[in-house]
Amino acid sequence: MIQRNYLITCYIANYVGVVVLSKEKYQINAKADYICLTILEHDLSCFHKDLCSADTTHADGIALMLRNTRNVFISLHNLKEAMGKMRLNGSEQFRAKTRSLRKKLGFINHVRNKAGGHLDRALLERAAQWSPQLFYHNAKGNEKYRVFESYRAVLESSINSFLSDEGRQMVFNNEIDLLYPPDADQFYSFLSDIVSDSIGWLREALETVDSEIDFCGEESIKEFAAVAGKTNFDLKSESCLDYSEEETNQKIREVIEDMREFGADEKIIEFMESKFCV
Repeated sequence: MIQRNYLITCYIANYVGVVVLSKEKYQINAKADYICLTILEHDLSCFHKDLCSADTTHADGIALMLRNTRNVFISLHNLKEAMGKMRLNGSEQFRAKTRSLRKKLGFINHVRNKAGGHLDRALLERAAQWSPQLFYHNAKGNEKYRVFESYRAVLESSINSFLSDEGRQMVFNNEIDLLYPPDADQFYSFLSDIVSDSIGWLREALETVDSEIDFCGEESIKEFAAVAGKTNFDLKSESCLDYSEEETNQKIREVIEDMREFGADEKIIEFMESKFCV
């Protein structure tokens, strides 16, 4: 029994080792970081542009701006999570920027959890209390106005519920009413600054990650395509990253024969044979 358990342990250790080595060979972690950083940078750049050019002269435009504001908080929360998982090389200045930005994102995390990624029940009840105008008789039937006021109620309640032990709003030191111009300026100036800082950090991080990735040349396309074909989308288990040139060549030959049977253009088949068959 002891020997059997030892052999099983060795097998598992060997399997895990192979997976780790394969991930390193194909730079899976660095490439995953690149995809994450690219999406976050593009999301935040687009949201920032939309917020800066928002038409706030009518209810639809304000509702769109508030919806984009919620989306910004979701992307910033995703950035905070990503920063905690990535191990990026960088200068001391870059590491200082990382620490500073991570600290600022604490407030972002609160708003996302209460009004972005989730709609917290206790927060919704405070939003209903905070915004009685949603339920005045003259608002009934004016759905555009009520949509806008619903977004505003949730967003303001999530901002105003980020409290110190003494019960004061921890970022602005006062309750925020987004229809009161000084409050709106205070909030959106803060948000604009943190989004700009985040975009700058993301671009610097992207340059670092991209510089460390070995791009696939034409001679490796067959190998990378074969490994791509083995992607396991069951996220509860590991994905296979093994590559066998013999197995790949056999599969390519089978595909080519299938193409011939279905009457594919011979020039296409000849091209594939010249490119991929050994």
